[in-house]
Amino acid sequence: MNTLRLLFFNLFFLCSLVSLGQDPVRLKAMTYNLLNYRSYPSYCPSSSNNPIAKEGYLYEIVNYADPHLLVCNEIDGYNSTAHSRILTHALNINGETRWEKTDLYTNGSSLVNGIYFDKTILGLKSQGSITKDISNQNLVRAIDVCEFYYKDSLLSVDPDTIFFTLFAAHFKAGSSTSDINARDRETKAIMAYINANSISENYFLAGDLNMKKSQEIGFQNLLNYSVSSTRFYDPENQPGNWNNNYTFRNLHSQSTRNGATNNGCFAGGGLDDRFDHWLFNDDISTGNSGISYISGSLSVLGNDGLHFNNSINSPTNNSVPSNILTALYEMSDHLPVSIELDIERLQIGKDEYSNIPARAWKDLSGALWLSVSQSSIGGMWYCMDMLGRVIKKGVITQSRFILPAIDTKSGIILIRIQNRKNQTRTIRLPL
Repeated sequence: MNTLRLLFFNLFFLCSLVSLGQDPVRLKAMTYNLLNYRSYPSYCPSSSNNPIAKEGYLYEIVNYADPHLLVCNEIDGYNSTAHSRILTHALNINGETRWEKTDLYTNGSSLVNGIYFDKTILGLKSQGSITKDISNQNLVRAIDVCEFYYKDSLLSVDPDTIFFTLFAAHFKAGSSTSDINARDRETKAIMAYINANSISENYFLAGDLNMKKSQEIGFQNLLNYSVSSTRFYDPENQPGNWNNNYTFRNLHSQSTRNGATNNGCFAGGGLDDRFDHWLFNDDISTGNSGISYISGSLSVLGNDGLHFNNSINSPTNNSVPSNILTALYEMSDHLPVSIELDIERLQIGKDEYSNIPARAWKDLSGALWLSVSQSSIGGMWYCMDMLGRVIKKGVITQSRFILPAIDTKSGIILIRIQNRKNQTRTIRLPL
């Protein structure tokens, strides 16, 4: 009898592990200020910032970094051709076809954002922009707002996939009181938009924020907003005065040059500012809604930590191949900043069409959560021990909810989901 019981235990445990679902998809997101791409202010004519050469450099950089989502700042805002040329002359070339662009949004600024995504991985659900502050005054530049979804292989069967919202921004530059006030208005506009539109799951802010320290009011608006549930988080939690501070040398993304500024077109001074950021909300820091940040993945391409206040190519920089280093130096006075994310997939296996999506996790407070597809609402959940005995059960009334307190000290606990079609899924409850 003991042998049979042990065999049953092992088989049941293995089956429960098989049904846990596929490994998550790893997604890389990159933000990059392109420095007046096809925009020609008097101090930066095409002779000092050749657009054809920049397209070639951008192709090399993106091909090397291999992101799935690319946020670009400083694209010419007066002509949509520039926005389109990045897609057709720097991304989808040499046989590549996976890239797609979002629509161009502008509030009349000479510089706009461009957002490009791998259409084999991501889909665009909706997009818009923020052009006014909370007093209905024009912002310096429009802030793009895009909602994406993960193209899960089971979308044709169950549309309950992972969604996220991206805010792409290029805040006002400068250190004057009016510049700081402009960034204060821009960040408050984002937070007000999040609250007004009830955006509660998986959102990011990416771009050139032009802030020299975390103590600036604009940055505090993001990280310490009055509504705590909507606050942004800094991936590696690096508050402080970033400007010209050796402590933050690995985070600096501007400038790629010390001298040789092409007659003032490029900023000088070497690497000493952290202007370019990825920030995200609590859902992503905890992974509670299907997307989780990979700790330590924040990376500034071409910054080896050894070129504080120097050009990235002097002295020798071996963090990237020599051709990529040249491309980074010639392309912009900023370096691209990237993060990596894990996106949950629906499920796995030969029986993936008969199994139903489900995920259980424990949040930072220790509460146990269960997430299921919309098709499971109206079904039942059962909490069982390894002998199949039901400990607790309940009706599924929503797609994501907290489970009642369950004693997990006695060993492995399983959650069995049964939808209205009597399809089932059994997963292991996190201890």
